[in-house]
Amino acid sequence: MATLTEAKLVARGQQNPVFAEVLGGPHDTRTMAETVAQRLRALIIDGQLPPGTTLRLAPMAEQLGVSIMPVREAFRLLEAERLVVVTPRRGAVVAALSIDDIEETYAIRVALEGLAARHATELLSAADLADMEGLFEAMSRAKEANDLQAFIAADRAFHMRLYAASDRDHLVRMISELEGRSRRYAPYVYGAWQPLDIALRAHRPLLDAIEAGDPALVEERTREHMSAAGARLLASVRREAGDRAKSLSSRRSRPKVEGQD
Repeated sequence: MATLTEAKLVARGQQNPVFAEVLGGPHDTRTMAETVAQRLRALIIDGQLPPGTTLRLAPMAEQLGVSIMPVREAFRLLEAERLVVVTPRRGAVVAALSIDDIEETYAIRVALEGLAARHATELLSAADLADMEGLFEAMSRAKEANDLQAFIAADRAFHMRLYAASDRDHLVRMISELEGRSRRYAPYVYGAWQPLDIALRAHRPLLDAIEAGDPALVEERTREHMSAAGARLLASVRREAGDRAKSLSSRRSRPKVEGQD
């Protein structure tokens, strides 16, 4: 398939600033469908395209300055990842948060991250340990400053720094992909871990096991940590879904005022 050059992508982005972030970067050799899919994926994961957002095929293709075909293919790629739901002749809608998807994603993460943590502990160097202790301190500082974004960044770096020490590149890539997909749940995850001292304390048993150099214990505590995160997330999403259902039911049962259209 043909690809678009950087100059053409930039020009189209300038013509359509609303979708500038969707277009590819320097030396982008992927197909246009992959380029559109990657940028839309990032916007969905980061929450800039929240659940329920309509992505209509023809208007989006026109805004991007591309044909319908690469946009349609991008929708299909994202549908396979459960990020969008495609409706014939209507385009796509950003998928709602799915209980089943959360349960499946966290079940896989618990298994893979526990395995990576065990391997990492067997190979952990003094420099690796120092880095992780530094990241834990960064979480502590973010907690004291009540800086959620800094806490999230340090939290992610803490876990990925551990897994990177496992010397299992394919395993780490799989974990990174799942962690990336899980980012769209971040507002729920960290909302359920508030105040931040709860989230910080949840990391202390894991760091203690890492410092003790016990691979089996690190695996166990990694699994416990991820299981607890998944459980809190599910409880938060279910609670919000229940609140929405109650609100909708209340509106439907509200008596109609005379003269009201």
